Formats: sequence, C-alpha cells, structure tokens
Amino acid sequence: MAIYKISYSEEFKRANIHNYGCNFNCRWCSYKLGNRPKPNRFLDLEKIKEILSRLDIERVHFVGGEVSTYSLLEKVADFAKNDLGIYTKIGHSNGYNLPPKSIDAISVSIKSLSEDFYIKYTGKSNKPVLENFQTVYELGIEVDASSVYIPELIDHDEIEEIVTFIADIDPKIPYHITGYIPVPGAPWRTPTWDEIVKAQEIAEDYLQQVEVSWFPSFDDYLQMISENPQYQKVTVV
Repeated sequence: MAIYKISYSEEFKRANIHNYGCNFNCRWCSYKLGNRPKPNRFLDLEKIKEILSRLDIERVHFVGGEVSTYSLLEKVADFAKNDLGIYTKIGHSNGYNLPPKSIDAISVSIKSLSEDFYIKYTGKSNKPVLENFQTVYELGIEVDASSVYIPELIDHDEIEEIVTFIADIDPKIPYHITGYIPVPGAPWRTPTWDEIVKAQEIAEDYLQQVEVSWFPSFDDYLQMISENPQYQKVTVV
C-alpha cells in the first residue's frame, strides 16, 4: 500500500497520485484486468511533495487500489490542501476507512447492504463502510456513491436497497452505476444496456443525480479512455 506514480493533466490542472494495494479482495475487481504488474519502486513523501510543488495544479486526486490504506495519506493530503492550497479528492474508495480531514471530496463504492454479502465477496464487513459513508457526509466532505451492476449478484433489488440507504441520508448525493466488465475466473456476465437503464430508473426514483456507464467489453472501455479528455494525462514520475 504505497504511492508508485504521479500523473498530470495540464488541461484540467490536476495531479493524480496513484496508490498500489487494497484491503478488499473483491471477486469482480476490474484491477484484475489489464495485467497490471506490481510496481518495481515506490515514492517517498519528500519526492511526492517535490513533484506537487512544481506542477501547475488546482486539484489533487488520489486513485488506484484503495488509497486509504496508504499510511502517509494524511501527510500528503495536508500538504496539498494546507501548504499548496489545492482541492483534494479521493477518486474512488471502498469506504472502509475514514478519509483525513484535509480531504475535500470522496467517491465511495457501496456494493450491498448485506454484511454476509460483503464478507463472502470482499472479505470484509460492510458495517464500517455504511457508518463511514454517513460520517463523511455529516463532516461536510463532498461525497458521491457508486455501485457495479452485476447481473444476478448486484442486481436491481440490490441497487434499490443501496439507493434507499443513500436517499435516507440525502437524496441529492450523486450516484453512479457502472456495468460490470467480466473478470477472468469470475462467473458473471456483462449486463445488457436495458438492464443498466432499468437500474438507473430504479435509482432515479430515490435520488436526484444518477449517472450510468456501460461497456460491452474491456476493449470498449479502453477505447473510451483513449478518447475522453478527462483521462488524458502524462506520467510525471
């Protein structure tokens, strides 16, 4: 659980700090796609500070694996927000750990309201996830939520339970549904577009801001990445 890369988008004045490692073992995790090797070196705190200090940035996004497992997250976030005066966001998180106070925003993945489900499919309880999600909201951190739609696993009934939970906190919390892309060795299929649309319609009965993304294959996902300006960046170190 350490930082191995910093990338930069000049257009959006954003640095992405990439973490390696996760405290969950989700059987559908997309990080099992793409044959990502273990990094051969990691960045120390002073190197991270040096790079951030010389970039023309307004935002820092922490991404990759589960960023909250990075032991120096609080120090890096404090430096970015308090020393550099820039916006800090955890780009995606399983929500098992609370973010540092110097984090402005966080995206949390909610997979189920069932603790048995979480233990079986991620190896962890969901109790901290649900408690932390509400705590983050109450602390005034900008929070949005997401779920992966997996036919016959995280299906329409499960989506409805998740959005009911979110709406009880605040129906204005943004929510994103991602269509599952099959992972080697996992038994689930890609959802159809109609299934994704139905999931969106269910979510919109409870929440005011619902978006979806769906790709027929991993290659289609990579094509979107290559064409979308939001994902265009250069590796700094």
